[in-house]
Amino acid sequence: MKNIRTAFGLLVLATCTGMIGCATRVPSGTVIEQSVVGYNISPLDEITVVQPSGSRSLFTVDQGGVLDVDGDTIKAQGMPKEKLRSLLQKRFGSGATIEIVEFRPNRVTVLGEVFHQIHTELTDGPMRVMDAIASANGFTPIANKRRVRLLRQNAGEITVYELDLREMMLGNELSSNMLLKPGDVITVPRNFL
Repeated sequence: MKNIRTAFGLLVLATCTGMIGCATRVPSGTVIEQSVVGYNISPLDEITVVQPSGSRSLFTVDQGGVLDVDGDTIKAQGMPKEKLRSLLQKRFGSGATIEIVEFRPNRVTVLGEVFHQIHTELTDGPMRVMDAIASANGFTPIANKRRVRLLRQNAGEITVYELDLREMMLGNELSSNMLLKPGDVITVPRNFL
């Protein structure tokens, strides 16, 4: 009996220190992973240029992959994001801020332990995480509502949030019900405990 208690104690200790699994609670809505991957410009990507004076200009890569910047055309499709940013920086000056926003279909995806894995359109106005899960007919009985992940990608920058929707449904941590953006992917894992 003593050996069983000792083994159980070691298992609890290992779990708490992260040797076997993560027993520490991450605050809901926390960015748990962020990475940058190479991104090449695609049709319908948008480029915003903000001058030091505060004036803003918005440019869109057309369907043919060409960017028209005040009469000058740049064959932007397939160009690495940083190369385009460098070209525009030379054109507008080092004081200008250049932001590249990847074109994303106006929809979100819900995967994992929901009754219907779906792509749903963001056409009826703003949508939050729980709205998207409701569109997927809700959680299955074995869904882990404490570890729902929201993956957001833009022009090679990928951010993963971990959301505790169980606490949100109990009236706590309402910030977990994040406002969705086009292209967001929600995954609901299986509860193994």
